[in-house]
Amino acid sequence: MPPENGENLVSGKTVRSLLAACLLLSATAAHAATTWDCYVYNPLAKQPSVDAVVRMIEEVRQKTNGDLLINLHLGGSLPIKADSITAAVADNVVQFGDDGFATGTIPITGVLRLPMLLQTPADLDKAMAIVLPYLNAAYGKRGMDVLGQYSYPFQVIWGRKKITSLADIKGLKLRVTSVEQGEFIRRYGGVALTMGSPDVAAALDRGVVDGGLTASSGGGLAWHDLLKYRFAFPTSYVNSTFVVNKEAMAALSPATQQIVRDTGATWSDWATKEMNRQEDEVTAQFGREGMILTTATPAEIAEATEKMRPYWDDWAKTHGPDAAAALAKIRAAVGR
Repeated sequence: MPPENGENLVSGKTVRSLLAACLLLSATAAHAATTWDCYVYNPLAKQPSVDAVVRMIEEVRQKTNGDLLINLHLGGSLPIKADSITAAVADNVVQFGDDGFATGTIPITGVLRLPMLLQTPADLDKAMAIVLPYLNAAYGKRGMDVLGQYSYPFQVIWGRKKITSLADIKGLKLRVTSVEQGEFIRRYGGVALTMGSPDVAAALDRGVVDGGLTASSGGGLAWHDLLKYRFAFPTSYVNSTFVVNKEAMAALSPATQQIVRDTGATWSDWATKEMNRQEDEVTAQFGREGMILTTATPAEIAEATEKMRPYWDDWAKTHGPDAAAALAKIRAAVGR
């Protein structure tokens, strides 16, 4: 017996509803957003280098109309050590990384950290331009693309104990970010401990380290409450690189890839400029809060330059032909 008209009507509505739902699901699946994970070594959200990543992520979301979403994970929030970010991105554990502790895996990054080699922002700009092709090649061999690089202001010397001259380094345990920085501390009689950013606060609090090297607008923002002295000695710069997994990048549309490249270059450059802009302002605030601020003399800088000069060539000899070539170009460019 055929169904009555009312039953036909209900059945028709149901079918139409089901079809509409299927069409909606199909459309959603066809335009589902790609989601990446991003890991940064810095645990402090307000630090300018992290702020740059946040701004980049938001711009990517807006410019791709939500087709690429990037989840940010602060340093220490994932079981990834700061010096393992290179491997995490290469292995696609995370698709985007702020790689600031790569001197062990991408040795060419260390040339920008050689103590006393770069002594002005102009020196740094020249050196970063020279290093970029080497970065592209080194990261490319490991399956990554470079989006951009940035640098902190001068890494100066901070202490829980008195540090107002180079002589005060002797006997102190100081946190550094790389072997290159550590060599400076060792040559002045200190003990250098390489340590990722998430581990520094606890190390200072427990007395594992007596201080360390950082910038006011870098680690200074996070650790100044645990420090009493800031000796403004320009030991070196510290650089970092925005990198993405090459396969993850290739899976994006060409238009989205270009957005990622453009925003990475823009916001990594912004991080350098913003930290430089904040440096003196933040330092002055620390002084008002009672930190003892000391400035290096020209004689101290000249002495340290001569002390570290032989190390530059020693470093190049142990890091291969690319390191030697990059160092030679940088020394020629900065006249040192």
